[in-house]
Amino acid sequence: MNVMRLIIQNLVVVFWSFLLGEVLGYIGGQLEVLSVKPLTMGIVAVIVALIGVNAITLISKPAK
Repeated sequence: MNVMRLIIQNLVVVFWSFLLGEVLGYIGGQLEVLSVKPLTMGIVAVIVALIGVNAITLISKPAK
């Protein structure tokens, strides 16, 4: 049960980080007048979000 919950949480993080990473990348690219590479920005956003969310989860677990 706990493993399935972790998988679902990570899938939600992947979806939203990809979506928000695309939006932020587009806005930043337009402000700086740079070419936009959507897939690259989405992948980078997903990787950063997964590392951040899982690191926070591991750090905040209570000590046994």
